Amino acid sequence: MDRQQPYAYYNPAAMDGGSVDDFGAHGAAYPRGAAGVGNPFADQSSAAAVDGSQRAGAVGMNPVGARILEEKEMRMDSYAQKQSAKAVVGGGTGGEGNVEKGQHEHVEDLETTRTRRLWVLFTWMMTWWIPSPFLSWCGRMQRPDVRMAWREKVAICVIIVFLWFVLLFVIIGLGLILCPKEYVWTLDDVAGHNTDRSSYVALRGSVYDITDFMKQKHGDSAYSATSDVFLQSYSGNDVNASFPLPVRVACPQFATATSDPNYLFFYPVSGASEVDPNQANMFQHTMNRDSISKKLQDPNFFAKYALPTMKKFKLGGIVWSFDWINSMYKDQSQFWRVINKEVFNLQPYFDAAKSGLNVNKKYNILDSRLEAIMDQGGYGSADVTSSWNNIVWDAATRDSNYSCMKNLFYVGQVDDRHSIRCLFTNYMLLAFACLLMLVVLVKFLAALQFGNKKRPVPPSKFVVCQVPCYTEDDDSLLKTINSLTTLEYQDNHKLMFIICDGNIIGSGNDKPTPRIVLDILGVDP
Repeated sequence: MDRQQPYAYYNPAAMDGGSVDDFGAHGAAYPRGAAGVGNPFADQSSAAAVDGSQRAGAVGMNPVGARILEEKEMRMDSYAQKQSAKAVVGGGTGGEGNVEKGQHEHVEDLETTRTRRLWVLFTWMMTWWIPSPFLSWCGRMQRPDVRMAWREKVAICVIIVFLWFVLLFVIIGLGLILCPKEYVWTLDDVAGHNTDRSSYVALRGSVYDITDFMKQKHGDSAYSATSDVFLQSYSGNDVNASFPLPVRVACPQFATATSDPNYLFFYPVSGASEVDPNQANMFQHTMNRDSISKKLQDPNFFAKYALPTMKKFKLGGIVWSFDWINSMYKDQSQFWRVINKEVFNLQPYFDAAKSGLNVNKKYNILDSRLEAIMDQGGYGSADVTSSWNNIVWDAATRDSNYSCMKNLFYVGQVDDRHSIRCLFTNYMLLAFACLLMLVVLVKFLAALQFGNKKRPVPPSKFVVCQVPCYTEDDDSLLKTINSLTTLEYQDNHKLMFIICDGNIIGSGNDKPTPRIVLDILGVDP
């Protein structure tokens, strides 16, 4: 047997000159030539020229060996055919395929899941406005999978931008929707503006800035003024008592010309309740108080002259804390009541109705059912909205009673700025901040080690410690090697692999780095 022949099966027994090989034939009788059987580089047509008798002679007429040889040849022929088919399909000589056009050597056909189909649908919904020819020409994306990957990235960017807008809406917009911005003040806020440079007053549930009004001519009576001397005492105060309304004007359904021909019926009734000190000042606007002023002689002075003049100075409304209102009702037995978040001070009304001056109940002008829910002796809550809604009466009676209360006893709105509805976004952001702080705290506590240091569990596999060194000195290398020897791993599972990168003498050394390592390890080269 010629051992130099390519791809010949090596058979040691054949070296003895005729021993039987693995196929039951003599090795010397099994030639392997360039065109012989079993050579994958031989011409297949030449291999096919080998007749059956030659094959039978090659295997020494052993049927088992002949069958094994035939099976090997069939497998080799099948492999050659597959390689040829791949070369034809791929468009290349080696079956590599045209990568630029998306043709591959082997494509595995996987079933598209429902989640993938939905994601593709969403991607196209987000990027339908970008035509594929545009991506092919301008973006140079010839392959469909590359274009689809680009569209998916755009869809992800759209989702991120959408989440940004949602976050901005939660931080900014949601609060304005749940609690619209209102220009409101409390009496304490009004009291802080009591100077000639900033002068506010509260009048029937509204706030007015009279700073400029005080500096101009106002009034046409003997008390007209062109300076702020007379109005300075009103700054920062509630001036409702200085503008009393005749009941006949405020409640025409309950006070008529017969019962009050001269418009002298007012709340509070003199002698029935405590009078605001400002009511005694010169600017108390009552009927026929000033015979010179034609405007003051008009019983509807407030609605016809005062409100239109003050309208341009209006800043907003007065608000009251519901806790304070409820305290006035329960703890001090004051008739402060709330209906649909509107605050009414009916103390002057019930002072007159319960006084000895109330002959024939002339001061009980409101409906008895309304008086019943207003006068509950501190029982329940100051908010009587539900009781108001449950009263069974006709619309005309309801409207007339409400209009009378609104004109005479309305003092402002309930302050909702500190309610859950208005503070919801603040609480939500606070919850997010607390969650982030909790995560940081948990991570911090998890990083702490209390008690004794835990020893690692002895590993069942080897631990390789690789040490690259270049120009280090003796001390550095010795410290490094000693630190590795003290690692808490079993010595029989620990391997140190020291790599000396070149036979170089480092700065300050008198011998090359490999020599230093060998000396430390005690190895004699």
